[in-house]
Amino acid sequence: MHFFCVSCFCFLFLRRSFTALKMTKRILFISIILFTSSFFFSFASDKYESPGFPPAVVELAESLSSRLGMAITDEDNLDLYEFVSQWIGTPYRRAGSSKKGVDCSGFVTNVFRSIYDKNLERSSASMLRVNCDTINKQELHEGDLVFFWTRGQSSKTPSHVGVYLKDGKFAHSSTSNGVIISNLSEPYYARRWISGGKVK
Repeated sequence: MHFFCVSCFCFLFLRRSFTALKMTKRILFISIILFTSSFFFSFASDKYESPGFPPAVVELAESLSSRLGMAITDEDNLDLYEFVSQWIGTPYRRAGSSKKGVDCSGFVTNVFRSIYDKNLERSSASMLRVNCDTINKQELHEGDLVFFWTRGQSSKTPSHVGVYLKDGKFAHSSTSNGVIISNLSEPYYARRWISGGKVK
């Protein structure tokens, strides 16, 4: 009888111990799962979270996109696009350099003086020769110059210049429409293309 009682006691003790061990394992397992999940989601959040621009910057980019008719993001040079938007519609005037009237090189010199703090030559031919390293269309980036011939027969000497923006578009002062945004793919400019220019 004594042996039977001892056996029962040992059995109950082992059963409780085993149950407790199983519960400990379960708790440990659940803890590991929760810790791993929180680590993963924290990593994923850090990895994919947007850098976050101030609301005012986002709003300005959206406003400029609407005003200029092109997709402008927070990562573009918003000072450049805002400057261009303020000059859109300015009439063309030969040798002009103000909002009362401006020619192509006058517009470009204003852009570079205001946005990049650089003084450029006053004629398109001199800009390409003195201020720029020549580049092709595939190398163009925001703020580069684009040169064309617009007088007489085909020429390697530019008579028109604009400021490259993005997606094939450039800002310039045309003789017929004043300051506008055009596309390099337009037949008129495609035929008269000379070179791109990266300002030194």
